[in-house]
Amino acid sequence: MDILYLINFAGKAGTEKYVSNLVHILSARGESCHLAYNIPGQLSETLESEGFPCLRLDMSGKNALGAAKRLAAYCREHRIEVIHAQYPRENIIALLSKLFYRRVKVVYTSHLTIHQNAKWKLLNRIFTPFNHRIIAVCRQGADILASNGVKKDRIRVIYNGVSPSGKRVYDRSFARSFGIPDNTFVMSIMARYAPEKGLPFLLASLAKLRRKTDRPFVCFIAGDGEEFDNFAVMCQNSGMNDRVIQLGFRTDSAQMLKSSDLYLNSSSKNEAMSFAILEAMNAGVPLVVTDVGGNRDLAETHTVCGKVIPFGNSDGFSDAILELMENETLLKEYSDSALRKVREEFDLEKLALDVFNAYY
Repeated sequence: MDILYLINFAGKAGTEKYVSNLVHILSARGESCHLAYNIPGQLSETLESEGFPCLRLDMSGKNALGAAKRLAAYCREHRIEVIHAQYPRENIIALLSKLFYRRVKVVYTSHLTIHQNAKWKLLNRIFTPFNHRIIAVCRQGADILASNGVKKDRIRVIYNGVSPSGKRVYDRSFARSFGIPDNTFVMSIMARYAPEKGLPFLLASLAKLRRKTDRPFVCFIAGDGEEFDNFAVMCQNSGMNDRVIQLGFRTDSAQMLKSSDLYLNSSSKNEAMSFAILEAMNAGVPLVVTDVGGNRDLAETHTVCGKVIPFGNSDGFSDAILELMENETLLKEYSDSALRKVREEFDLEKLALDVFNAYY
């Protein structure tokens, strides 16, 4: 099958990982995978360097019809059978391309849990009946898609996945490289410095935790973004800069997770199915996360491997952390459950094939 993945920004976040995983798994099975993008980044650079055919396409709002025409021409030339669009804008452009090349099917994956405005709800009611399939990456995402005017009979829930590791490898080398003593409780989070990631809430929760325990702890934050410097000032002003270590963007997150006793997610909104949480589970790291998007599916549904706290409840969030700091038996139980849950419910190969089957 000839498949084209359509994404506006081909950067380095979770959606790009989703596309990269599908491209590599399906191409290894003999499928022909292409990428079309607007803004270049790590994803486009990597796939181009690996020899995958890539098309740069102006997908700005004023050029939607022009982008659709060019996309249709590319699909006709390369006999593309399925366009797999990421995000609403890309989906509209892909569906418009069917005006010029009717043979292509359009599949759309919704990666966010956003209640859209009236304009988008109208567009969804007009356009999504022409989608072959619409994939939600969590159950809440499917409900929100329906409330946004997406045609219900097109929606299918297929979770994100990772390749199961099968075991917990606990290695404090990463923490030691920062001078962290072995008796310190180590937490980690991978997040962009953006408002929806809730990092000020995280900071407030950790400040309350400090007042509740004498046990030393640190929290590593791996990521970059527009609020990085502002958050550093907040840490300094709150006296928490000795407990919160801002790592910036890292390529060694696996080593960070091996050093971690607990993984945190403090998102306030827009979180669907976090690859970062999945990676933490796959490393056997228990969770304390906010009740947003697919976080409950990951931490509590079917198999419990963490605690879910409403965003904004900093006392509850700090208490959840404290309970796991003080209860090694529960921490070990959650670690074992996280590994088992990845193996049973979030195996990347299986879920990639579920996506592939949605193309038919």
